Amino acid sequence: MADQIRTAVVGTGYFGRFHANHYTKNPDAKLVAVVDSNPDRAKAMADEFGAEAVTDHREIYDKVDAVSVAVPTPFHFDVARDLIDAGLHVNIEKPITETVEQAQVLTKLAEERGTVLQVGHIERYSAAYRVISEKIDRPLYLESYRIAPWKARGVDVDVILDLMIHDIDMIIGLVGSPVSSVDAVGTGVMGRKVDIANARINFESGCVANVTTSRISYKTERRLRVFSHSQYLNCDLGERKIFGYSLCGDPMTEGLAAIATDTVDIPQEDSLGNEIASFLDCVRTGKKPFVDGYAGSEALRVAVMINESIDAQLKKVQAWLTPGSPVSVSAKS
Repeated sequence: MADQIRTAVVGTGYFGRFHANHYTKNPDAKLVAVVDSNPDRAKAMADEFGAEAVTDHREIYDKVDAVSVAVPTPFHFDVARDLIDAGLHVNIEKPITETVEQAQVLTKLAEERGTVLQVGHIERYSAAYRVISEKIDRPLYLESYRIAPWKARGVDVDVILDLMIHDIDMIIGLVGSPVSSVDAVGTGVMGRKVDIANARINFESGCVANVTTSRISYKTERRLRVFSHSQYLNCDLGERKIFGYSLCGDPMTEGLAAIATDTVDIPQEDSLGNEIASFLDCVRTGKKPFVDGYAGSEALRVAVMINESIDAQLKKVQAWLTPGSPVSVSAKS
């Protein structure tokens, strides 16, 4: 492999452009190609970043070493499978694939081919995640809120796969225990997909997480509260501040003097830049990715469980509202 890792980006949409930009800026990488089935889009982005425009990802097998896959989720599996099978290292945008079965196939294939498979759960590469993970130990209960006003972008998928999956992956990483069950509610409001959802996630360790996500709120808020034995962190991810509270004595006898408080400013960092740098480091050194195929598969598995729980809840609501159904008749009687 040359001193610079030869890279490409497949997909010229919103995220693809950011990946191309970071490969261009990173001294360890050389952006060789930009791939899009639309030749005009491929050429436009390739010209912007000084790369070759390609319309078929199978044409780059011998030209590059590592690839970011930023095509729409329904195409993740086919594109990534081809690239991994050709021996290329792949950084794939979240969610890893449409189904857990597809995710498992990609993970196994990457192991067989000896290539890096990293999943772009960007929150795990943020300064906020790093600081929180350093300050907390064995969490018992977590609450997360990720709410934002309505935007047309991304509404082709439900809010679980669009936004909540960020918090799902981050919480799984902090807890470090398999998820055993979920109970969720949600509904569509503005679009055809679920726009607001709440999920209670139960872990085998006994930890519980309550996760709320909305893309139809009047304000933007990103907050995570983490409770562990004798410690509480209130993390304002939007304002990049963490307020910590911990026991340093006996509150029954010392009162508030037994509670130590501190405030930590989260450093301003480029999370995608961290993600790309970590991917390139794994390619160069053979390290295991921070968010590998297994982690991406687990986040998707939990997201699917949440969607299934919401579907069951919505069916109950529909039965309740349908005149003449056994449920509605029973309620009226």
